[in-house]
Amino acid sequence: MFKRREKEPTTEDATDSIAPWEMLDEAQIAAQTARLQDRLPGRTLIPMARRADSDAVACFDKGPGGTGKTVLVVTGLDGPSSPAEAHYPGFSAWFDAALADGQS
Repeated sequence: MFKRREKEPTTEDATDSIAPWEMLDEAQIAAQTARLQDRLPGRTLIPMARRADSDAVACFDKGPGGTGKTVLVVTGLDGPSSPAEAHYPGFSAWFDAALADGQS
C-alpha cells in the first residue's frame, strides 16, 4: 500500500576509518605533491590520501584541462621503474574501494 522510503545516508552513518588509508594534512599534501611532480612531471595531480602500509597515494587527477574529476591511485613511487596506476571515475568510487579494502 505505502512504499517505504529508503533513509538518506548521513555523516553519522559513515564509518570512522578507511584504514589502511589515511587522509593527508596540508604538510603531507605539499610533500606528496612535490614527490608526484618529480616522478610524474606534467600531470595535474592533487594528493588526498595515502596507504599506511605501502607507498600508494590517492590523488585527484585534474587532467590536461584542469577539470577532471577522476581519482588516480599511484603505487611504486619509491621504485626505479614507472609507477603503476589505478583509475576511479570519482571520489565516491575510490572511497567505496578504500572501505572495501579495509574490510578485507
